[in-house]
Amino acid sequence: MMRELGGVFGVAVAAAFFAGAGSYASPDGFLDGFAPAVAVLAGFSAVGAIVALALPGRRRTAETAPVGAVPALEGAGGS
Repeated sequence: MMRELGGVFGVAVAAAFFAGAGSYASPDGFLDGFAPAVAVLAGFSAVGAIVALALPGRRRTAETAPVGAVPALEGAGGS
């Protein structure tokens, strides 16, 4: 859910910055809006990476269940 919410939020913020600084009217207008939008998204990515590094990792439990092959049942087809 958080990934979906982050994607929607990122697209909305990028569109807002693009609309505020540029337009689709000309290539120059497009680049005027594209550069600030990408810069803001790069900043969000950097903040997200820093937050991810600050999160605690998973701890290994002292006792783990052994993983092994499960034998096939004989006569499972019913004779």
